[in-house]
Amino acid sequence: MNVIKVTTKKQLDELYEDWALTLEGLAPDEKNLKEFLDWVRELTPLKREDVYTIEGSVMNREYHLTGTNAYPEKDCTLVCIKLSDMENHRAVTYPRFQIGGRWFLDIVDNNARREEEKRTGTEG
Repeated sequence: MNVIKVTTKKQLDELYEDWALTLEGLAPDEKNLKEFLDWVRELTPLKREDVYTIEGSVMNREYHLTGTNAYPEKDCTLVCIKLSDMENHRAVTYPRFQIGGRWFLDIVDNNARREEEKRTGTEG
């Protein structure tokens, strides 16, 4: 298992464009990361065993998240596995709901929508 700590917008953009499978709030210790990787491996073989970790502070800084839309600065990690690293990424489409998995693209887009709603006063 190769753990990659995401710290730049370029790395975030790669995960966004890949629609990486993401868990929000998973403690990034070796046991949890291995269990997440094993869960994916049970559904589909992997081309690479890369796991990406993103601190909440990086999300806030790079996506300009504020107020109730911001992640906690500490002890809040997003963990991703790229769909392109999976032999059959479709195999995780429905099972991901069982573990709270989301696409990184959806997370980023939903956060951007909430920020825009706050900015324009159209919060629902």
